[in-house]
Amino acid sequence: MALKREFVPLETLVGAEQLNKADGFDLDSFSYSTTVRGKSLEWLCLSRRLLWMASGHEHIEPELLDWIDCIPQGEVLYDIGASNGIFALYAAACGLRVIAIEPDPMNYFLLSYNNYLNSRSTGVALEGCYNLAISAAMAVGRIHIKRMELGGHEKILDKPRDVFGQAFQPEYSHPVLKCALDDLSGAMGMPSPGYLKIDVDGSEAEVLSGADASLASAKSVFIELTQEFMDAFAMSFFASRGYTLKSRVQVQNYDGLYNCIFEKGGS
Repeated sequence: MALKREFVPLETLVGAEQLNKADGFDLDSFSYSTTVRGKSLEWLCLSRRLLWMASGHEHIEPELLDWIDCIPQGEVLYDIGASNGIFALYAAACGLRVIAIEPDPMNYFLLSYNNYLNSRSTGVALEGCYNLAISAAMAVGRIHIKRMELGGHEKILDKPRDVFGQAFQPEYSHPVLKCALDDLSGAMGMPSPGYLKIDVDGSEAEVLSGADASLASAKSVFIELTQEFMDAFAMSFFASRGYTLKSRVQVQNYDGLYNCIFEKGGS
């Protein structure tokens, strides 16, 4: 004999005050519209930091916007470490095919929701956004989160050390699926990148070590690097694959950390 279970109304489980809070919450009321270099974009801004990221878009890393502006329409851009999509969605608005990858679950929620907002209101959409970490090979890793903050950085793969190698005590650590960049365009059948933006807070060696085929197809790489890592690894790594350093700009408020552009066959 089948057991029949009665539906239990929410009103019998919680009080009126809690019901009113739930009924009154609407994510659309936290959306914020901006125009960035003539491109209309929409953002979910649930905190002061997210509002700052949206309203200060052109002041955060203008050299990254400049780089995106120079990419021909229709090219494939992989944004590795996309955070809330602040640059990925701008690139999509510029007519690029953007694959955005973000391992942190909170930032991925923002990335996905911002993609929804823009798909709905501005017609701008990513070709894909994925909640995983790019590394050397397929595996399960852990994201160590220095501070539980929407839109924050210092969310480090596998080792609780910041981009300069300093250990920290994470507020939270979260399991994450890892795969090599080459697996995406290889075994998983995604398009090969023409351009790469990499911002992974200290996991650059792992990302690059699984990206030989991707680097062979790419024309230009925008990557955040410390001077130490450039000297010890990156310069020779990129040179051996036919890239030269076109420019480097210090990241705001971080001495010894640079946004670098490497170009295939440049001088």
